Amino acid sequence: MSPRSPRLHKVANAWRLAYIGWDFVGALLAYTLLYTFRKSILEPARFGVPEMAWDNFYFYGSLLTAGMWVGAMGMVGLYLRPLRKSRLKELSRALQVWAVFSVLYFIFFLLDDYVDAYSGYFKSAGLFAGTLFIWTIAGKIILGYVIRFRIKRKKFTFPTLLIGERAILSEHMDGLVLHAQSSGEILAGWINTEEHADRAPLNNLPMLGDAKEVKALVERLHVEDCILAIPGNQHDRLTPLILELEMLGTRIFMLPDTYGILSGMVGIDEHGLPLMEWHLEPMDPWQRNTKRLADIAISALALLCLSPLLLVLALAVMRDGGPAFYRQERLGKKARPFDIFKFRSMRMGAESAGPQLSSEEDPRITVVGRFLRKYRLDELPQFWNVLIGDMSLVGPRPERAYFADQILEKAPQYRHIYKVQPGITSWGMVRYGYASSVDQMIRRMEYDLVYIENMSFFNDIKVAIYTVWTVIQGRGK
Repeated sequence: MSPRSPRLHKVANAWRLAYIGWDFVGALLAYTLLYTFRKSILEPARFGVPEMAWDNFYFYGSLLTAGMWVGAMGMVGLYLRPLRKSRLKELSRALQVWAVFSVLYFIFFLLDDYVDAYSGYFKSAGLFAGTLFIWTIAGKIILGYVIRFRIKRKKFTFPTLLIGERAILSEHMDGLVLHAQSSGEILAGWINTEEHADRAPLNNLPMLGDAKEVKALVERLHVEDCILAIPGNQHDRLTPLILELEMLGTRIFMLPDTYGILSGMVGIDEHGLPLMEWHLEPMDPWQRNTKRLADIAISALALLCLSPLLLVLALAVMRDGGPAFYRQERLGKKARPFDIFKFRSMRMGAESAGPQLSSEEDPRITVVGRFLRKYRLDELPQFWNVLIGDMSLVGPRPERAYFADQILEKAPQYRHIYKVQPGITSWGMVRYGYASSVDQMIRRMEYDLVYIENMSFFNDIKVAIYTVWTVIQGRGK
């Protein structure tokens, strides 16, 4: 659950719509000028067209162009965190999108124009790309300036918690105050992580509690940012705290003292204080959005094309008089529960004695179920979970809360699994397979943690290929 206050959430959405609206209008303007140029100059010179017609071609063309432009900007994450943008990074990424979009637009929509000379192509492309360029740069500068102005006027602020040891925070307090003033943060208080902590204020900041109270405080105060100041040699305290904050959805910053054990895993923030930001998402926005689009397209296509097979398998499963499908609550991204769908592969009442893991020779598995598991056909209904957004095609396998709690007791790092969407298949499933005990689940999880640290759309393709080969060989259990 995100701790963001309802008011700040509305403000962020309003500015996101402002960015989208600005880009949409800019694309409409660029297309309108292009259309006018083609209809009033290029086409009359070649075909002798007497007058320009504002017809359906213009209407649909302008909407298509504006929609594609907004979609391209959204794909790379330019509408995320509208209130917390780095203007330099924002401009750089917008210009990259503009360059690629302009070239592709020229190839697919302008290159087939009839012109008297090649200069006509360059004039059309230059007019369209130039208009889009000027409008885009102006929008980023103007909207960014207005947001920064309103932040400085405290029209909206970002509640922030300091978490760590008194000595480290005291050393950096002047810089933290300047950082807060420049970034719109409001220091709500601090949390002392020392074992025998006193409750005295820190530079007039109240001491709100200890590390055990982080979740309650973040939710109650609608905290947006947390700044950690924990010595690098205290990994046992730092890791659980980061995992807790990740689940809460706050932005996490660390003072240089904490950087030693996390070298290479964080980026440098642009503010005056040398803070390192812990990135919650393991994938870039464009890869994350591409992954989701692929999930939707492939799962919809699979459900459509495999519907005859799904019907046959459902009828086969129902031969013993039980239902075809089996639904069970699992934990998804940020540990949110959802119902997973599978073809039933066990006899009815298989868990009447309580939750149990299955094994390869499990007597509860039906004859049809054994065949389904061998080729992993029992997982096919999960394409529906992928389509509605509960799961992804590739990601760590979701577990039941009953077993997840046991895993966390032995391996707290398992909580990292909740950073991403669970999947039908995973690197752990490919390299290890099904697990019949908690210890085996932990060993399989190690592969999934490696996947998360190296997560990319291209690695998803690799896992998918391995999965297909596993299914063809019938190496499921």
